[in-house]
Amino acid sequence: MVDRSKKIEIAKHLALISQIGISMMIPILGSIFLGNFLDNIFNTEIIFLAIFIILGIITSFISLFKLTTKDNSKRK
Repeated sequence: MVDRSKKIEIAKHLALISQIGISMMIPILGSIFLGNFLDNIFNTEIIFLAIFIILGIITSFISLFKLTTKDNSKRK
């Protein structure tokens, strides 16, 4: 049987993995919807979609970098 401190440590790691996934998914999906919306409004092909996908990917990796390089002593 796993002791209580080990369960808490596992839960912390699962929360971090979930936070990483969500912090990468939201900017990319938001940029896809915004780029598609602007392309439909201005009747362009995929110009805004391509621009906003690139910006969403850059934003998600910046967020990932900040999240993973945070001081680990605050999490414990």
